[in-house]
Amino acid sequence: MNGKNLQLMKRLSRGRRLIALLTLLLFICNSLPSFALQSKALVTLKANNISIGRVLAEIKKQTGLIAFYNNKVLNDQEKVAVDFRQADVEEVMKSVLKGKSLQFEVNDKYILIKAANAPSATGTTPSSVQVVNSDITGKVIDETGAPMPGVNVVVKGSNLATQTDAKGQFILKNVPENSVLSFSFIGYRSIQQPAKAKMNVKLEPNELKINEVIVTGTGINRDAKTFTGATATYTGEQLKAIGNSNIIQSLKALDPAFIVVENNLKGSDPNSTPVIEIRGKTGAAGLTLQDEFSTDPNQPLFILDGFETTLQRIIDLDINRIQSVVILKDAASTALYGSKAANGVVVVETIKPKEGKLRFSYNNDIRVEAPDLTVYNLMNSTEKLQFEKLSGRYTASAIGPAEDQISLDQVYNTHLTAVQQGVNTYWLNEPVRIGYTKNNSVSVSGGDQNLQYGVGFNYKLQDGVMKGSNRNGWSGNVNFSYRKNKLSITNNFSVGGTEHADSPYGSFSTWANQNPYYKKGNAKLLEVAYAPAEGSTFAINTPVANPLYNASLASFNGGKGLNLTNNTSVKVELLPELRLDGGFQIAKGQNSTAVFTSPDHTMYDATDFTLKGKYTNSKGESLSYTGNALLSFGKTFGKHSFTANARSEISHRFNSSMGTTLVGFPVGSNGNPRFAFGYDQLGKPSAAQTVYRTANALVSANYSYDRRFLFDGSYRLDGSTSYGTNQRLSPYYATGIGWNLSEEKFIKGISWIDNLRISSNIGVTGNQNFGSVAASSVYSYDPSYNKFGQALTLTSVANPDIKAQKTLQLSNSINFSFLNKKLSGYFQFYNKFTNNMVVSIDNAASTGFANHQENFGNLTTKGFETRIAYNVIQNLKKRINWTISATGGHTQSSYGGFGNKLSRLNASQEANRTYLRFQDGNSPSAIWAAQSLGIDPATGREMFLTSTGNYTFEYPYAATVVIGNTDPLIQGIITNSIRLKGFNINMSMRYSQGASIINSALFNKVENISYKQLSLNQDRRALYDRWKKPGDIAQFKGISLTDETQMSSRFVQQEDVFSFESMSVGYNFENAKWIKSMGMNALSFSAYTNDILRISTVKRERGIGYPFARSVSFSLKASF
Repeated sequence: MNGKNLQLMKRLSRGRRLIALLTLLLFICNSLPSFALQSKALVTLKANNISIGRVLAEIKKQTGLIAFYNNKVLNDQEKVAVDFRQADVEEVMKSVLKGKSLQFEVNDKYILIKAANAPSATGTTPSSVQVVNSDITGKVIDETGAPMPGVNVVVKGSNLATQTDAKGQFILKNVPENSVLSFSFIGYRSIQQPAKAKMNVKLEPNELKINEVIVTGTGINRDAKTFTGATATYTGEQLKAIGNSNIIQSLKALDPAFIVVENNLKGSDPNSTPVIEIRGKTGAAGLTLQDEFSTDPNQPLFILDGFETTLQRIIDLDINRIQSVVILKDAASTALYGSKAANGVVVVETIKPKEGKLRFSYNNDIRVEAPDLTVYNLMNSTEKLQFEKLSGRYTASAIGPAEDQISLDQVYNTHLTAVQQGVNTYWLNEPVRIGYTKNNSVSVSGGDQNLQYGVGFNYKLQDGVMKGSNRNGWSGNVNFSYRKNKLSITNNFSVGGTEHADSPYGSFSTWANQNPYYKKGNAKLLEVAYAPAEGSTFAINTPVANPLYNASLASFNGGKGLNLTNNTSVKVELLPELRLDGGFQIAKGQNSTAVFTSPDHTMYDATDFTLKGKYTNSKGESLSYTGNALLSFGKTFGKHSFTANARSEISHRFNSSMGTTLVGFPVGSNGNPRFAFGYDQLGKPSAAQTVYRTANALVSANYSYDRRFLFDGSYRLDGSTSYGTNQRLSPYYATGIGWNLSEEKFIKGISWIDNLRISSNIGVTGNQNFGSVAASSVYSYDPSYNKFGQALTLTSVANPDIKAQKTLQLSNSINFSFLNKKLSGYFQFYNKFTNNMVVSIDNAASTGFANHQENFGNLTTKGFETRIAYNVIQNLKKRINWTISATGGHTQSSYGGFGNKLSRLNASQEANRTYLRFQDGNSPSAIWAAQSLGIDPATGREMFLTSTGNYTFEYPYAATVVIGNTDPLIQGIITNSIRLKGFNINMSMRYSQGASIINSALFNKVENISYKQLSLNQDRRALYDRWKKPGDIAQFKGISLTDETQMSSRFVQQEDVFSFESMSVGYNFENAKWIKSMGMNALSFSAYTNDILRISTVKRERGIGYPFARSVSFSLKASF
């Protein structure tokens, strides 16, 4: 070792010795106070008749030493005489306990009194000894070890209560002996512990009881046990138990108020958005003029992680990211959203990152769909040819030339030959396929008690059951949360893209209409037209296009979209009872669509060469900013619990769109707009822009007394550009009361009642789904120009006095749980009155513009919903649970206040042969038609009942009445849920009774078959059930009659439905040893079937434009 190294070693040695010496000195210094306390804890006290308990209290007051003992050992009420001046604590204790078989120990913090033969307290902490009339201190932490402010700490059976401060600490003074403390906080499991001098309490998240927390999406969360509003909360696990498709499909099988209206035209089209209603309607489509950026007037508001979003975004959201979904249904729960909440609110919360070591999660979802073609009742080739002959297709006019009949015979013989050769083409198989959906999701999360992070990515490929239709998407998210002392910052960034395409095979109805006696092939036409004879009054036949040929062309219809969203929230604990929250979102979206029809398509056979083919392109952009601030106060004092909130929000949303149409493409073109010959001669480019701004202020309060009597109240003032310039601000409010009967003494004595609560609320909310068109005048440039300048045309006039459309809601609820929670459920009744409806009024032609918007009319909706669940078996030790539940609901609506203001609109509805009317006292779902008396056996013609009670063969347009209602009398879900150790089995069956429907198959494919439509395939009942000869008793008119049939009660039928909406079987391998040996924390597998069986009292076609589907799905989830 050289000299330099030796010198270095000596310096290090001296340094270590110095450090050791300093450490020793610090230890001694730190120890001095405790030694001094033990030797100098002096007491001055003089009294002749004082209780031992009072002496111990004086010792604590003068020295800080807390006495611990048991009343069975020491009677602290015994009187003693004391006279001490600056006496040592041990001297005082010896005097007080003289003559008693007791011993004591004095430490630096406490005095331990015990029986003389009791074991030493060595190794025993004060927390193991009961306290008598002393102060309790402690600290509450969460599952990550972080302090929890605002935790309710209550001494059971007394008025003593407090809340933890910003550091999670609390103190309770003069706690009686043998007391039990209760610790509770929203979102965490409540626990009870015996009172101890110093307590450290840890609360665990209440993930299994998330229904006890109402997440409103505004930052104002409610305790479900003290909230008077009607809500429903579902976890991501519950949603995934129904299916692995999307949130909407799962929710409709869980909640009776969440109704997805069946779309008989779009079926299972992956690119269509459903029509959704919560507790009925507050508006009617067709009454209000809407811009292209507005939504369905009855669609609920969707909130994603605290900010407003679109229905399409919710549908595209990866179901594996969902933490919970909360449905807010009535005024008390939705008034927080004021002018946008009349249709209910759906609040979606995604999974937040948690503290802990790095976790990796992978989800794989596979879905297999098959088209449901069993609902089609079409003729085979023999039946179809027979029907055509009986209908007179091959019979020439008596006044036409003889050559007509010869030509018709030739056409018939050609078809007959094909039938006799066995041609019986089933065209329905051609445009459909087995659809596969593959969804893969990965996520990584972790962090410590201060910083948590999460990163996720999802990729989904969804093929529809029609060939070429698909919707593919991807998404990524980066989340982090930072928490330090009183400050918490969270940022969520997400990006997602979609690509979609409609089927090149077009509408499914095209294939359902094809004649079965045509052979499949690649020819352009299935049948060539015969040239009519000279002097003929009609065409012998028409050319029939081959749909397989058109589907093989380069036509396309698709688009893509991109969305970016960043949410930032900040929380500051100003005081233990006071919190300030702030949030800001910026979101940007882009979308584009392109539709191209090949110039080789048969629709252009008779079109000029320069106009064949069509290309339409449209693009849209959106940009929005939203900011909010929330001040929350919460305090529990004794039996009183009070929370108050003040919130404000501003938002700005910009939307724009632009589209162009090109016509004329060369033969064989692939849709490149570069090759177009020009623009549409009868059109021009389209463009639209809207700027939508809102601002609002909200105050709300929640109060409960002894958790028995409940009160909620909120008031919100909204400003919006949707209102007229003279009505920029609009107020909304709600108030509710409740009574927890199960907290009353006269109920607590009834052992079989676990929970019983009644509540009622009333409030006013609004609807802005109609957009801002009512408050804005719209001008268009006229192509004319004169000496006065450019001409403008006023196409829509603004109404400066247009008011917000408001809905007054009244809701009453009964919630119960009986028999040790084996039987539970609720009954809810509601009434919604929508006033000042925004209605589009047609103007006279002399005014210069077609219509304007006004406030008038009302819509009343009444209904109820219920859910009852029974735990047949519940054995937590053996992990066995069997629950049966049933839900049910009914709504009915009626118009009022219209008078004769909509007479022109109703006349237009009659002229257009529609079955809708807007009249006072009638429902938006009512079906209007003439009353039919059936088919006259003598003539085969339909007889009708007039308004005067007479019979007629002429359709009585003025005598149309309400025949039925499309709303069912009752509908709901019956669920069977079984948990058997690692197995999970769930069955959901939907029932619907009493709804009236128009059977479109009867109306369009049994009757209403014109001479031209005889060449299309029809329902088999057109051949077998139509009148054929005098004396026939038939449901449908004469088979040879090809005149138009009007809507009558014969086509309105009552439909009762029972269907298997969902069935799933899953197994969780979480406790398997081989899982741990592979480095996995959990592994689960599930299999599903959806819409596998449907039983209906009505035989009709479903999925006219796109077939419905039955599906089987599989899910695999693994975490490491």
